[in-house]
Amino acid sequence: MTMLKKIWRHPVILTGSIMFLSALVFLVGYFLRIPYLKETELGWILTTLIGGVLVLGFGFMWYWKDQVNAKKRLR
Repeated sequence: MTMLKKIWRHPVILTGSIMFLSALVFLVGYFLRIPYLKETELGWILTTLIGGVLVLGFGFMWYWKDQVNAKKRLR
């Protein structure tokens, strides 16, 4: 559990998570025809979703690389 707390403190991972979750909310609202969200264009939703996935992927990779480098420094 403490590892998850450390991961969410990284701004890149937090930004990617917010992007991904907001895109999912808009996508669900788009498909359920919620009045405020149904006028959103699908292209912007997909662009934000892809961007969020990319930011999360690079953020987790960066976090993993930092952990590997920290273990190397301890030796």
